[in-house]
Amino acid sequence: MKHVFIVSKNPSFPNYLFLIIDQLYPNNCVLEPEFKENMDLIIIDSETITPNELNAYDVDVPIVLFAFKLRPVLIQYTSRFDINGVITLSMEAEEIMKTIQIALEKDIFYNEAMISMIFSNKTNDSAERVNSVTERESEILVLMMKDQTNEEIAENLNLSVRTVNAHKGNIMRKVGCKTTSGLIQILLDYSPSFRNIL
Repeated sequence: MKHVFIVSKNPSFPNYLFLIIDQLYPNNCVLEPEFKENMDLIIIDSETITPNELNAYDVDVPIVLFAFKLRPVLIQYTSRFDINGVITLSMEAEEIMKTIQIALEKDIFYNEAMISMIFSNKTNDSAERVNSVTERESEILVLMMKDQTNEEIAENLNLSVRTVNAHKGNIMRKVGCKTTSGLIQILLDYSPSFRNIL
């Protein structure tokens, strides 16, 4: 028997969700009334539990999120915690069962809709960071992409080398890169204007 703990502020929710799980996965799971060390699975009700409240359950036990429907706020959970899967009421029974089975094996499963939402959010975030680059930083980036040295960039833009380095550091922080090659890859992926330079 697998021991399942369901975290929710709605007192009737754990029994409700467990009935669904028991229908899909009959006689294989037992609902525990409180969290214990020997849990096999934790299911978090994302409708009533915030990501900040999850810190108490940051243990080496598979976690599955429950949501009535997929929504972007779920990414806050998946980006901060090791979430093994997400189940929603709109999912087919087979997908819910597959998510729970894979989580019980301590592996990860996200259905296509969740994967699409995660990558779409990542794309939007990267594009926003690239778009936050100032006009002066863009001028420096253009010259960097043309393989100019810091000294050449400083001379072309009538700046000091120190100022060029400061701008490059700001760009790297804004875009979230640690290397020039990583920065250029993000620019090529998310900025058509920089892609046209090369």
